[in-house]
Amino acid sequence: MATFAAMELVTIAIFPDAFNAHLAQGRLQADGIDAYIQDEHAIQVNPFYNVALGGIKLQVKDNDVQAAVFLLRHTGYRTVFDTAPPVEQKQSPLLLRFLKYLLAVIVVLAFLYLRTFGGKLPV
Repeated sequence: MATFAAMELVTIAIFPDAFNAHLAQGRLQADGIDAYIQDEHAIQVNPFYNVALGGIKLQVKDNDVQAAVFLLRHTGYRTVFDTAPPVEQKQSPLLLRFLKYLLAVIVVLAFLYLRTFGGKLPV
């Protein structure tokens, strides 16, 4: 029987909170895959460590990685091996962009007018 120190653990998912990490761990353990959670207690003691430590990590043995990733993906979890979904940037309608530009021009011209003439009409 291999000891805990001799096992090679691979991080397969990262979570911002312990609740979701334990849900995923329970899902893997229900299918017979030993899963371990790392950095949970350090982040619970001081939540500001979450960014510094890189979140709460769900780890499995190196020979269980493929099965664990398959199970997590099919239950709706993202793994560290998934790519981030592309961010869609919507263009605002042309008329709205034109009105924003026109408003900016009016503000600049009003500022220049007030600065030049002091709010009085030129004679």
